[in-house]
Amino acid sequence: MMSRKIVYLMRGLPSCGKSHTARKLAGNTGLVCETDEYFYTQVGDDPQRFDYREELKETARKWNLERFKRAVDDGVSPVVVDRANALSLDTQVYARYAVAHGYGVELKEPESQWWQEICVLLKYKDITHPILYEWADRLAEKSQQTHRVPVSLIRHWMDHWKHDLTVGQILRYRPCRVGMDRQ
Repeated sequence: MMSRKIVYLMRGLPSCGKSHTARKLAGNTGLVCETDEYFYTQVGDDPQRFDYREELKETARKWNLERFKRAVDDGVSPVVVDRANALSLDTQVYARYAVAHGYGVELKEPESQWWQEICVLLKYKDITHPILYEWADRLAEKSQQTHRVPVSLIRHWMDHWKHDLTVGQILRYRPCRVGMDRQ
């Protein structure tokens, strides 16, 4: 049986365990491509410190995409893209590049217990909105220790979460409004 090359697109909200699951999926032979890594390794003097600077966000995104492309070009497998990976043009770029280079693409979500609860709430968000927003407060608080994602942004992502997203939908995606799909 031939082993196939695979790209995993991690999706989920901040502080829900995406990075933990991504490292597990990558194992000893794969690569995790995480935009936030730029702020650890390319900014500041201490690689243990998250030195986020808003003005470098686009540079960090480009840096991560280039790392991803190099890994795919080199045949690394698995490659795990650790970002929100919502239905967006940004996510589509990763998926299309992988497919064009002979990789299978799968969506993966965190394995944490709290993510499992949040997932159910997101599926029924029309009726679970108040509880979801309580989770947003908790996730924002937890995020302050690392990525400092504001509660307003987490709530926005919750409001626009698509629980049944597929790779096919990502590959076929066309935005309704220009500039409104960055995640």
